[in-house]
Amino acid sequence: MKFRTISSPHLMAGPGVSRVMGMVLLALLPGTGLSIWVFGWGVLVNLLLGIGTAVTAEALVMLARGRPVRPALADLSAVITGWIFAVCLPPLIPWWVTVTAATFAIVVAKHLYGGLGQNPFNPSMAGLMVVLVSFPREIALRPPVTMLSPHDFSLAESARAIFTGRLPHGV
Repeated sequence: MKFRTISSPHLMAGPGVSRVMGMVLLALLPGTGLSIWVFGWGVLVNLLLGIGTAVTAEALVMLARGRPVRPALADLSAVITGWIFAVCLPPLIPWWVTVTAATFAIVVAKHLYGGLGQNPFNPSMAGLMVVLVSFPREIALRPPVTMLSPHDFSLAESARAIFTGRLPHGV
């Protein structure tokens, strides 16, 4: 009896990049929710700012490289990059630190090395390391945990502190 053989690989194709990144986003939800609950609404503001900047930087870099933008944004890697370092930053950090980290992560740490899968460093952590070294004062200033603080920041107060640098009266 003769068996038919075919060349390797003998495994079926696994899930695509978008599916894996989607699963990573789902895995980030519980920790992010807890972070918002413990540290306040500033985490959410940083999250929106980090993701928005990372996605915008990804689109601009893809346009500059002459490559299609839609597939690069559909793989969700820029969203994950913005999300991961945004939850690593202090909740009331100035907006320009988050924008700097996101821009560096996408432009330098990801695309300078060739894009998705070609980078030797995790872009999120590279962006975080740049702002840790460049802006140690801003990174060191953390508000008290909201559960221990006599003053819980509202979403508006958190956004005002992030974008103007002014804390609410009495804090």
